[in-house]
Amino acid sequence: MIGGYIAFKMKCNRADVYQAAIGGCLADCGMAKLPPSLLNKRESLTADYYKEIHAHPIFSYKMIKDSSIIKDSVKVAVLEHHGRLDGTGYPKRLKTKPMNLFTKIIAVADVFHAMTSERAYRKKQSPFKVLEMIFHDDFGKFDIAIVKTLLSSSLIFP
Repeated sequence: MIGGYIAFKMKCNRADVYQAAIGGCLADCGMAKLPPSLLNKRESLTADYYKEIHAHPIFSYKMIKDSSIIKDSVKVAVLEHHGRLDGTGYPKRLKTKPMNLFTKIIAVADVFHAMTSERAYRKKQSPFKVLEMIFHDDFGKFDIAIVKTLLSSSLIFP
């Protein structure tokens, strides 16, 4: 829903707001293909475990790729939502082509949600602290206009 909210605040049309919300909701659906023991680990992950987790966007994409109600650009965003503007991220590095708007929105929404949510391996963090970290620590990784949109709305959103 955070992706839809960002799209709304960016004055996207209603259809694109819905698509951003749907894409954000489905971005991590591929986690359902991973073993629960991996998802509930409290200790540090090994390289092999990271490799498994890094496959979830591919699983997510495969689960939705044939849907006729999801725009192709949103399907790509689901696949690429862990990519970053500086070419880092997974499942593939994205230095060779620009990210579409849905990818950029869902990337910010996903990291914001992940960091403000309780996890087996860490406590949730304050939305304001997370926004500060995204804005400063991850500068250059996310679209600054999208980060500023979420930042400017943060007082009313939580």
